Amino acid sequence: MQSTPSTSHASAKALFAACGVALLALATPAMAKQSDRQQIMDVTAKSFDGRQQPQGIAIYTTNVVITQGTLKVTGAKATVYFDDQNQVTRAVIDGSPATVQQQDDDGNWMHGHAKNIDYHNDTGIAILTTNAHIDQPTKGTADGDKLTYNTNDSTMTGESNGEATVHMTFQPKTQPGAAPAAKPGAPAAPATPPAAPADTQKKP
Repeated sequence: MQSTPSTSHASAKALFAACGVALLALATPAMAKQSDRQQIMDVTAKSFDGRQQPQGIAIYTTNVVITQGTLKVTGAKATVYFDDQNQVTRAVIDGSPATVQQQDDDGNWMHGHAKNIDYHNDTGIAILTTNAHIDQPTKGTADGDKLTYNTNDSTMTGESNGEATVHMTFQPKTQPGAAPAAKPGAPAAPATPPAAPADTQKKP
C-alpha cells in the first residue's frame, strides 16, 4: 500500500495564507468613488512642520485628518510627499491605529485600520501594515500583517509573515424573503399546539 505523505502544521498555514491572498485578489470588484480623485485633498493636524517642503516633504502631527471626497485617513503622524508641482503624491500615516475609510459608487463603505497606512495618491493604492484590518460590510472582513487596498476598484490583496495567516470572513448571500437569524440568547418562539382531534362519535 502506498503511504500518503503528511503535511506539516507550518506548511498547512502557509497554504492557507496563499489561498487567502488568492481569494482576496479575486474578490468581485466594485468601483470606488470615482470622483474622489478629482477632489481637493485637505489635511488638518495640531502641528505642522514644513521646513522640508522645499525638498517635497511636510510632516503633520497629532490628530491628523486627511480627506479627499469620501476618502478619509486619520492618525497621530503623517509624512506627506509632494511632486515638483506641489501636488500630493503620497502620505504615510502612523497611529495607534491609523484609520482609513472610503465609499464606493454603490454607496457601500470600506473601513480599515493598521499601525501604518501608506497611501499613494498618484496610483490610489493604500498599503496597511501591522495588525491590518479591512471591513467591507457587504463583502466581509480581512486581517493580516499587510493588506493592500486599491481605492480605484475596491479590490485588495493580503499577506502575513512567518506562520501567521491572512484571516477572512465572507458575508452570506441574503435570500429573498428569508427570516432574520435569531439573536443569541433570544427565547425560542413557542411551539404551536396540535389541533384537537375531531369528535367522531355520533350524537344520540
